[in-house]
Amino acid sequence: MEIELISAILLSGFVAVLMTENYGYGYWMISRPIFAGPLLGLIMGDLQTGLIVGASVELMFMGVLPIGGSVPPNAQIAGLIGTIFAISAGGKPEVGIALALPIGILAQLLIMLAWNFNIYLVHRADNALQELNLKRAERLHLSGIIVFFTVMFIPTFLAIYFGSGFVNNLVDLMPSWFMEGLKLTAGILPAIGMAMLLKMMNLKKFWSFFLIGFVLTVYLDQNVLSIALLGLGIAISISAVGTKGNDSEISPHSSRQSEAKTTILTKKDLIKTFLRSFFSMTSINYERYGSLGFCYAILPALKKLYPNNQDLKESVVRHNEFFNCHPYTSNAIIGVALALEEQRAQGNPITSETISSTKAALMGPLSGIGDSVFKATFMTIFAAIGAGLALDGNLLGPIIFIVPNVLLNIFSRYYGIVYGYQFGISLILKMKDSDVLNKFVQGATIVGLMVTGSMVVNFVKVSVAAKWNFGGKEINLQELLDSILPGLLPLLLTLGFLWALFKYQKSIYWLILLSFIIGLAGKFLGVL
Repeated sequence: MEIELISAILLSGFVAVLMTENYGYGYWMISRPIFAGPLLGLIMGDLQTGLIVGASVELMFMGVLPIGGSVPPNAQIAGLIGTIFAISAGGKPEVGIALALPIGILAQLLIMLAWNFNIYLVHRADNALQELNLKRAERLHLSGIIVFFTVMFIPTFLAIYFGSGFVNNLVDLMPSWFMEGLKLTAGILPAIGMAMLLKMMNLKKFWSFFLIGFVLTVYLDQNVLSIALLGLGIAISISAVGTKGNDSEISPHSSRQSEAKTTILTKKDLIKTFLRSFFSMTSINYERYGSLGFCYAILPALKKLYPNNQDLKESVVRHNEFFNCHPYTSNAIIGVALALEEQRAQGNPITSETISSTKAALMGPLSGIGDSVFKATFMTIFAAIGAGLALDGNLLGPIIFIVPNVLLNIFSRYYGIVYGYQFGISLILKMKDSDVLNKFVQGATIVGLMVTGSMVVNFVKVSVAAKWNFGGKEINLQELLDSILPGLLPLLLTLGFLWALFKYQKSIYWLILLSFIIGLAGKFLGVL
């Protein structure tokens, strides 16, 4: 299937639009392989290949998340172009899966280029804010959408238009053992994702829940959804048993001040801020991360609070300082900042330093919740359930993934602003005093570890093919291993990768390379 020029342009534009959502307009998860792969497959007339490649690449990169400044291969573009190549090669999922890694590495380098270019936009915006040319500052911020679209469109077009014929020729030259080895590698690579997830969770303390998830799946054949629900029940039970009757509870009324509070901002202002927050990562960069996006989100509210130009100038400059937080939890900080700015605008003793230090103090804990709970646990659970269905050709797979993530995006942003503004800093303090944050993280860890234990069984696919005769009887090594512990090889592989990740901080690329070596060599030698 050769891709013509017009088709290549249209496909590249579609891929670039999908990819841009990751930073440009909302972080909706529509570019994740589990959803975008089937979507591309539907457009290209091969939905089944889209489902299989999307699910396979999602599993490959499941725990490979850009957290804490790490720069892993980009799963989204890997799944998108991998799907296109697989369909172009005549519906061969293994082709797209094999090419996903180099594509993902190159794409991440391009995204790094965009992050660096955005530094220039932010410095131009500094001047605009100093001059109170707020429209220009907004345009510079939104220009990040063009930057991300461009760095995605150009290489995608080159890969699709010039690469499709090359891929077809390459496939024709591949021996059968090589293709089978690529399929085997696709079953090994999810072990890296599982290991990455375990590394981010408190495995040392809660390892027993990982074991429970593994055992329930390997012996009772429970699926990921049932394990997730069981884990949720266990987490809630543990939390309830550990709650004393006299523990303090978070009450909206207890967080309010006893006297009536005069407000300037209305619900309409908060909704406007909520809508603008979907563009808070548009100009993300390596110098100040989401500084300009934070300022962009609250700019209309600041203009209403500070009719005096000098006060407005000080406020917009104040909110263009370094800011880095997960987009799903950062709106709580926006809400708190609005509450403090409103108090300052009314003449209360709230200093500029107080506002800045409050933002800085909240970034860490709320980033931790966003990364470990929303990204590493919530997204992973639904991705695992969806991928399991998609691998069987079930269209419900991508739907089960995307719907909860879209709802989480909307509600976490909206209620983050509303409650952050309504209760201010007292909300965070109340949550800390009542131990809600710790219980929330503990519950998410329990569910996450049980689900990961189940995923090791369901998605890490490696077995021994070696057999030999002994005393006139055929010995099947895999059956021997299963008699000891079913799923032993996937478990050992995952734990081995986890050990490597702990011992060598930047070993992920070596582990990916090792997975390909194991898969290809195993098939070539006939031992796997």
